[in-house]
Amino acid sequence: MALKKQAWTALAVLLAAGGAAACGQAAPASGGQASSALSVAQIAQLKGPNREQELIAGAKKEGKLVWYTALIVNQAVEPMVKAFEKQYPFIKVQYYRGNSGDEIQKVETAYRAHQYNVDVVDGSLAPIVLDQAGDTVPFYSPSLANYPKELVDPQHQWAATNLYFMALGYNTHLVPKSEVPKTYQDLLDPRWKGKMAWSVSEGAGGGASFVGNILLTMGQKQGMAYLQQLSKQQIHNVSASAREVLNQVIAGQYPIALEIFDNHAVISAAQGAPVSWVPLQPVPAFENVISVMKHAPDPYAAMLFIDFMEGKAGQTVLRDAGYLPANPAVPAQDPSLEANTGHFKANFISPAESARDVKQWTNVFNQLFLHP
Repeated sequence: MALKKQAWTALAVLLAAGGAAACGQAAPASGGQASSALSVAQIAQLKGPNREQELIAGAKKEGKLVWYTALIVNQAVEPMVKAFEKQYPFIKVQYYRGNSGDEIQKVETAYRAHQYNVDVVDGSLAPIVLDQAGDTVPFYSPSLANYPKELVDPQHQWAATNLYFMALGYNTHLVPKSEVPKTYQDLLDPRWKGKMAWSVSEGAGGGASFVGNILLTMGQKQGMAYLQQLSKQQIHNVSASAREVLNQVIAGQYPIALEIFDNHAVISAAQGAPVSWVPLQPVPAFENVISVMKHAPDPYAAMLFIDFMEGKAGQTVLRDAGYLPANPAVPAQDPSLEANTGHFKANFISPAESARDVKQWTNVFNQLFLHP
């Protein structure tokens, strides 16, 4: 019960930040999980030489998979669905795309009504809150054998699918390269007052995660002093995802976006958009992680999907879409986007750390930047 209360406290904070979800194919309601001699928890832990054959046999009976995701639909979700369905044509993937607050609200509302209509959930925060609520199960996947230990939960409740490095994005038509802010201190320059924007989203890619990185790296006293100065810069609060904030910068609505995903800037620049990015060091770094739901209606398909997404095939899909794979066997398409190969300092913020401190970060963000 304590964990449930903790999860709902986190949820209340998340929903206070607001934000609308973008939907992919609608996920239908379902009254229960697939009938099986094995429970969801047992299927998620299947091992042995016949594991894949057992999963395929069960998935053929299920025929579908429901995936809640924080990944961008046209950039990552649709390519992943296409590749997965090509390998497993007997499974039709239905997905819902939203930020962490949207995902948590949708899952918990359904679970309170005993409607179990989702199999896997990914995001930088949602799987952790759902784990704390007791709504996920530990799982085994051979695809995770070579993952660094910090990218897999010790209790195997979640595993990373890809990495995020947050950066400053700017419109190259509006901001000369020589004038782009290169440090956090540069953001305090009066010339940028009223010319910067960020998302009010609660997870990675929002103002709250910017606040968290400052407090973690500068310390409480110095960090709060810096944030109070930054609050005078009249940063525009956008009730949309960090991807959409970057889109608005590309369109010329704002010269600069804070706390955007560096790979999104590279993807757009490759398509001819007037955008580039700069790492403000230390760069906040997060993991997008995935979990299996406790009452997954399609557990066999869920585990095939986890295996695929975390394996070389799925990680290559993410890599080719311009994302930063978690699997060390699949290097990034653009090495400059990662800390080690891009030669910038990063502050890795674990999913557990985000879930633990998001309430404090959100409160500080609301007090200084939403209600100054």
